[in-house]
Amino acid sequence: MKIAIIYSFLAGFSLVLGVIIGTVFKIGQRTIAAIMAFGSGVLICALTFGLMEEAFKHGGFDAIVIGFLIGGVVFIGGDFLVHRYGGRNYKKKKHLRTVSVRDTNGKAIILGAALDGIPESIALGLSLLEKNGIGLLMLAAIFLSNLPESISSIDDLRREGFSTKQIYFTWSIVSIGSVVAAILSFIFLKNINLNMRGIIESFASGAILAMLADSMMPEAYEEGGYLIGFLTMLGFLTAFILSKL
Repeated sequence: MKIAIIYSFLAGFSLVLGVIIGTVFKIGQRTIAAIMAFGSGVLICALTFGLMEEAFKHGGFDAIVIGFLIGGVVFIGGDFLVHRYGGRNYKKKKHLRTVSVRDTNGKAIILGAALDGIPESIALGLSLLEKNGIGLLMLAAIFLSNLPESISSIDDLRREGFSTKQIYFTWSIVSIGSVVAAILSFIFLKNINLNMRGIIESFASGAILAMLADSMMPEAYEEGGYLIGFLTMLGFLTAFILSKL
């Protein structure tokens, strides 16, 4: 239980750490994109050789097909609604932005960040139930994906009218929600039926993969160009090698 609390705290704190780094230092967009791409590769490896393998072991083909597809569809549907209500407008590039401060909804921004973070937190809690090192791999992947997300939001949120205090408050709420979701997943899913556990694991995997394809990787490529593909490969390869040590 102690390990679950520590891992959950570190994963959630990475969002607040990103805000601290972004407000104290001036981090270039290409650097942020590079971290995002490397983290995407690590996350893909953690899903493929960690969470989905466990989901198949626990529930078989029916569990992974049902859970994975539902998870992806739920994330895409939620992401569409968040976009519609202004929760992603702060991510639009300056030369493409046609929205005003009135078009950006602070509550929707929180919901959008939670939509990204909750599946990751559930995945972390589930991975900590295993004794094969998947939890550490998942923590590294979530940390590397959370950090650039909160860093990259700061300048854009300020342009949308958010004060530094509001930015800290927003990401603190998301951070606390992520910590709670990870710990609750670890506690309450421990003794669940194995087939249902497989469905939940694959659900989280589908939602995270949809998030990578819908948001994280396109944003990284937009800022970092062709180097992003190589860094994503490097992240995947690094995580795969570490998982076999």
